[in-house]
Order: sequence, then C-alpha cells, then structure tokens
Amino acid sequence: MSKPLEASKWHEKMYQAYVEQYWLAEENERTDCGIILIRVDRAWAETLEAVRAIVEPEDGIAVREFAEADRHQAAFLLFGASWNRAHYAALRIKRLLAKMADGAYSILLASAADQAERNPKFFEALTDLFEQAPPDPNLILFHELYQSNETQSVLLVDSDEEVRRYLQLRLQMKGYRVLAAGDGKQGLDLFRQEQPDMVITDLNLSGIDGFHFLIRMHREDPDAKSKIVVFTDNREEDTISRCFKLGVADYITRPFSPVELEARIERLL
Repeated sequence: MSKPLEASKWHEKMYQAYVEQYWLAEENERTDCGIILIRVDRAWAETLEAVRAIVEPEDGIAVREFAEADRHQAAFLLFGASWNRAHYAALRIKRLLAKMADGAYSILLASAADQAERNPKFFEALTDLFEQAPPDPNLILFHELYQSNETQSVLLVDSDEEVRRYLQLRLQMKGYRVLAAGDGKQGLDLFRQEQPDMVITDLNLSGIDGFHFLIRMHREDPDAKSKIVVFTDNREEDTISRCFKLGVADYITRPFSPVELEARIERLL
C-alpha cells in the first residue's frame, strides 16, 4: 500500500492515480475501481491503521491511499475491486468506525464510472460532496447520487451557506436542476422566474422572513404547482400547523438524515 500523501486537492491526486493505473493496464485488463472515503473526529491514527488492515491488497486488488491527517480524512482506491467487493469492505469499515469513532464519522463508497479516466469532474464532485457531508452513520452511496440528467427543478432557500451547498451538491447528483438562494428576497425572485417543481426553505430567512415568503408563494401559486418543503430546526406545533395551512407539502426538522430527506423529496415529486 502506498504511504499517505498530504494534499489540499486530494481529488486531483485520486484522478492522477486512476489515470496512471488505467493507462498502465492493457485495454483488455482494465478493471473496476472501488473508492472508499472516510472521515473521523476521534482516534484518527488508531482508526486509520485499523482501516488499512481491512483494505489490504490481495490477489487481483491493488490499493492506493491518500490521507489528510490534519483533516482526519482518507481515500482508498481499490483497483480490481468489483462494486460488491468494495461494498463489503465499506460495510466492514462502517462497523469499525461505529466502534472506534463513537459515531462521529462519515464514509462514502463509489465506483469509478465508465470513462472516468477522462472525467476529473467525477473525482471533484466525489470529494466535494464528501467534504460537505456532516457526520452520519449512513453509508453514502455515490453511484446512486451521481447522475448526468437534470430534469425536475428544486429551489433551495437557506441562509446557512454550508447547509445550502451540501444539499445543492447532493440534489444535483440525484439529477435535479438546483437553484439556490441565501435570503427570502432572492428566493422569491427565483421562484417567480423559474417556477420550480419544488421549493425547500428554512423559516429563519433575511430579506423576507420565512412565513412572509410562504405567504407570497402561496398567493402566486394557489394551485401548489410547486411543492413546498419547510426544512428547519423549529419544532413548535403552532409553527408546523401554520406552515401546512399555507400549503406546505412537508415539514422536515434538523438535524436530518440526507437519505431520508432525499426519499421524501422523491415521494413528493
């Protein structure tokens, strides 16, 4: 296994390694490449050594490792590993992280797509999504998120840039055309211009407060052609009731599971 490399742009290191491996192999010998990304908040050194033991090279599988010790995250490229083989390794690592990292971890599984050697954006999207992901016990399956077709549109309105960017990345990879606004006024302008299929909004907005934003959308779209989802940390019953009276289709509270959020979006659309 290669030694860990410190790099601020580890997606470029992964892409370079993939290209090198791809062109070194004969055309009829080019194989699958499983990709596992991990990040832990606790016991970094000990956890990394334990993960290495799980992804050791074996017959037909070569491993490249890229680690960022200061950020407690690492990537493992498993050349020659099928999706099933990489998935099995990821599940073993997930069980390990649940014990050693005490729940404060993230893990992502991917498989290099066709023509990935010509597509550095694949690796950039992979790492960008992962770096924005909050700690989550769920295994992030990147192959289910990364899609090239954009059909239905979603407008995100949230003053928290980090949350907004993370959700934007995940929804784009699910195939949605995503619009983003950092305040209520910008959100209302985009709503009027784009008439999105769905609006996901927080209630704590600047420019136009959340309830005013809901009222304006309800007036301009009385038939609810755009599905409205409130995504907030407000759990008060009166607030929830008021939102549904304003035509809201779903009400999701934070903290949240990205998998559950995506499932509820799919159900509405």
